[in-house]
Parts: sequence; C-alpha cells; structure tokens
Amino acid sequence: MKKFVFRQEPLYEFRKLLEELSQIELASALKRLDEEEAKLSVLKGIYRKSSGEADELKEKGAPVSDIRMYHDYLSAVKRHIAEQEGLLRKFREVFEKKRDELLEASRNKKVLEIMKEKSYGEYIVQAEKTEQKITDDMVSSRFKRSGSDEV
Repeated sequence: MKKFVFRQEPLYEFRKLLEELSQIELASALKRLDEEEAKLSVLKGIYRKSSGEADELKEKGAPVSDIRMYHDYLSAVKRHIAEQEGLLRKFREVFEKKRDELLEASRNKKVLEIMKEKSYGEYIVQAEKTEQKITDDMVSSRFKRSGSDEV
C-alpha cells in the first residue's frame, strides 16, 4: 500500500511556522513589558527616596532654595512616572495583541492537526481493509486449489 500522504501538509507546515513566529513575538513582547515595568519600579523607588530626603530637609530647616530644588526634582520624577505608566499601558496592549495572535495561530494549526489525524485514521482503516482483502483472496485461492485437487 502507498505511504500515507496528508494533502494539506504544506498548509499545516505553514501554520506551524506561523505559530512558532507568534510564540517568538509574544516572548519578545513579554520581555519588553518586563523591562518597562522594571523601569517604572526604579522611578517609583527614586521618587520615594527623594521624597523622604525632601521631608528630612524640611524638618532640619534647610534653605528654601534647597527645598524648592527638591520639589522641582520630585515634580520631574512624577512626570517621568506618568510617562512610563503610559508606555507600560501601550506595551501591555501590544502584549495582549501578540497573545491573541498566538492563540489564533494555535487554533488554526490545531484544526489541521485534527484533520491530519482523521485522515491518518481513515488511511489505517483502508490499509486494514486492503490487507484483509488480500488475505481473504489468498485463503480463497488456496481453498479453491486444495478443493480442486480433491475432486
């Protein structure tokens, strides 16, 4: 009997490749998202530390110019935090989009996997039928030969 050939194999391989590419893109998006979250964490840490230092200066009775300088610095850090939070939202959206693309690619590949398995199952059934027919023909021809020898 002929070797099993899945007619949709090229399409299956293409969809498998798309799924792999989607996995790579998702991993990249996740890495970038983690990096941006780390940047935000660092900025918030800087703000907390600087805010504490500014409070200490106020308690010690530091000159107004020093306190003003810290206030301006804290305002700038707050702006950077807000900008970073905006960037983080955008990177989360990109991550979600890449995740949805991966899910879609996986579904598309899975459909073809199911079709391939079903096709292979049909091939096996057909191969068994063919093998049984050959066996039956052999038994039948032996029986006919042995029956004609006895007559």
